[in-house]
Amino acid sequence: MKKIFLILFITVAAMLAQNVTVIEDIALTTSKEGAFYYPTVSPDGISLLFSGESYKGLWSKNLSTGKIVKITDAIGAGYEPGFSTISKEILFREDKFIKGKRFTSLHSYDITSKKSVIIEEGIRDLKICRDYSNAFKNYVRGTEVKTTLKQRMLQKTSAQERVIFIQDSKIVLSENNVTKVILPLGEGNYIWPSLSPDKTKLLFTFAGNGTYVSNLDGTILNKIGYANYPSWSPDGNWILFMKDIDNGETITASDIYIVNINTGKYFNLTLQRDNIELYPKWGATNSEIYYNTDNGQIRKIKLKYE
Repeated sequence: MKKIFLILFITVAAMLAQNVTVIEDIALTTSKEGAFYYPTVSPDGISLLFSGESYKGLWSKNLSTGKIVKITDAIGAGYEPGFSTISKEILFREDKFIKGKRFTSLHSYDITSKKSVIIEEGIRDLKICRDYSNAFKNYVRGTEVKTTLKQRMLQKTSAQERVIFIQDSKIVLSENNVTKVILPLGEGNYIWPSLSPDKTKLLFTFAGNGTYVSNLDGTILNKIGYANYPSWSPDGNWILFMKDIDNGETITASDIYIVNINTGKYFNLTLQRDNIELYPKWGATNSEIYYNTDNGQIRKIKLKYE
């Protein structure tokens, strides 16, 4: 009972926090190890995935031992890879281009055996669906939501959970393979959609207009503003994003922010750093954030809520 009360107390405290302090910002990789980008942490907080430039290749780092293992050289492997719910399986894509057209295969990599098998091969329109914790349960082939082989074995029924994805620049919500289009701001180019941890709210960016939170009927609840690469915190009360500036060719500046959707208060987490900070991801708790610098160093932020 005391443990349950403590968890509830921490959750409420984080939700109502008026101040957030960065108590640690440390490097997890070195230039000697390589240049890495697009970090993603496992649901249990043990493993970290990252890629090379332009999403080429995929590496895993054990956060307990510090050991880095190369998983693949595949093109596209670093674009939205994910873990199974038990973090023993990694799923990633491999892109091949034939006469200017992209064909994608979906791979399942077993961390223990270090072996990879192909789940889908040569698909023209394949999307990976991760939840807020980077757990991978489903993928979309065309407009059909499918489960992974291992996940299907764990399910007692074939029923699919609520899944969100982009189709023809529109937000599509699928539940039990019944789909509906959600256009909170009308026709336009929607990117980076994701469901809140309780799957009742939608986070998305409307290109040229900003990032928003809405109900699943499209009713706008919060306007976050200029916020790229947004994601939900594990408790669903905070949004993490980067605010990058470019000159039309390259990114010239970027900082990492969080905003409390209950109070509307913003915090710049990298204001004191000179590097360009990009592609942030939450860890297993609200207190950890992972990101990469423009020169390819993976870093970890530790937060204190007051």
